[in-house]
Amino acid sequence: MLIYNLNIFSVAPVIKVPNQLLGAPLNTDVQLECYVEAFPNTINYWVKNRAEMLMNGTKYSIREERSGYKVFMWMVIRTFSRRDIGTYNCVSTNSLGRAEGTLRLYGLVGDQRPKKSFVVHRKKGMS
Repeated sequence: MLIYNLNIFSVAPVIKVPNQLLGAPLNTDVQLECYVEAFPNTINYWVKNRAEMLMNGTKYSIREERSGYKVFMWMVIRTFSRRDIGTYNCVSTNSLGRAEGTLRLYGLVGDQRPKKSFVVHRKKGMS
């Protein structure tokens, strides 16, 4: 005899942001990440400075990976510049609710950049 037990549950979106404050050198690619847990399935998107919905394209590479009720969403900002500095929100919504995570992105310039160490060898007689 077979007995089926269906555990059906519903959960409004919950978002976890592993890195809420990110610094990146200019002219590099920067990845922002959010983890979502929700059921039923969610609609997910990214917003910059609470005004501009971001779209997948040449500047932003937006992806998500689903596994059951979990979604890993990430966005790569290509060739990070001063115009990209600001606040980003990952937003998730389903029939039970809406959630958002906040990430603040700033630029690393000058002596904030990771330093490379090197040794200079001089030959005798050279100044």
